[in-house]
Amino acid sequence: MKIDGIKKALHQVDKIRYRPNLVAKIGRGYFRALVLRKPCLRDCEFSITPDCQSKCSFCYASKFYKKEEELLSLDEIESTWIQAKEMGAFCANLLGGEPLLHPHFIDIIEILEPKKHLITFATNSILLTEDIIKELKRLGVFLIMISLNSLNPELNDKMRGYKGHYDHVMNAIELCIKYNIDISLPVATSKPYLKETYEIVEYAKQINASVVVNLMCAMGRTEGELDLLFDEAFWKDYRKLVDSNSHLRADFDTNLNLRIGCPAGFEKIHVTPYGEVTGCSMNPVSFGNVREKPLAEIVDKMRNFYHFAKRSPHCLVAIDRKYINDYMNYASNYESIPYRVEENDCYERDKYSFCK
Repeated sequence: MKIDGIKKALHQVDKIRYRPNLVAKIGRGYFRALVLRKPCLRDCEFSITPDCQSKCSFCYASKFYKKEEELLSLDEIESTWIQAKEMGAFCANLLGGEPLLHPHFIDIIEILEPKKHLITFATNSILLTEDIIKELKRLGVFLIMISLNSLNPELNDKMRGYKGHYDHVMNAIELCIKYNIDISLPVATSKPYLKETYEIVEYAKQINASVVVNLMCAMGRTEGELDLLFDEAFWKDYRKLVDSNSHLRADFDTNLNLRIGCPAGFEKIHVTPYGEVTGCSMNPVSFGNVREKPLAEIVDKMRNFYHFAKRSPHCLVAIDRKYINDYMNYASNYESIPYRVEENDCYERDKYSFCK
């Protein structure tokens, strides 16, 4: 393991060492992946609502809304989480839209048992008050992800589609520091905004926050904008950035098998507001709905899908041009996503793993 990887691991160990149940769950995950060489689910993302106050120009979730469908109930979320835990999951991340707009946000946090698991959530911070932060601290939430796209207030607010967003972010950061809650700054970036992204990486060092750099994918409001996508040549430069900054985090760096690569379907899944299961929140392809099938059956189907089974060494939805051409672009045929994988003719070719 590289020195930067050790630094990242040590930070996590320091944060979880007072949670023996969590340490045991993580240990079992590594044992299953490294000793038994069997896949183990690590992370379950829940997009709990499609609603949001912001109108981000790059929003991947802008087509999540489904007319006349009910959001997953608290019982359905709890059932899904229980099934995910049975498959090894010890991490959960709440996404949106904006999670704080869900009327039962705190109830969902409690369902996930934050003191026994690594529970995080991503927010635009507009509704993140001091009282909410204090309650999240009491419940044991591991980390709050506060979206930021530029240190220039005017540019940031323009990108986020919400006047005053930058001020909300800075206030939320101050409150998290005050109550000693770990902060991560998720940055959605594309070619025109790399300078702003690098500036945030440096700023995060100053406030002792981590950074998650999300490379633009052609989904939602950026559907079809392929000229803004990154390529494999950039991925090498990006990897150098991640390796040289211990506060940078990425899903493909925390795999239980200790290999860098896309965790979709094997170690990570995403559940939409209506129960569809995808490889990650930025992937518009569903392999089933938790209202219709057991989660284990859906995940098994995902693990026999070529593009997941090959464990891509880079971000599948942002870099892999074949996947983008065959599956991401296909989403433009739908008013609402995700779409069922069987509806794409490419799936007949790719539905069995050729990598076993």
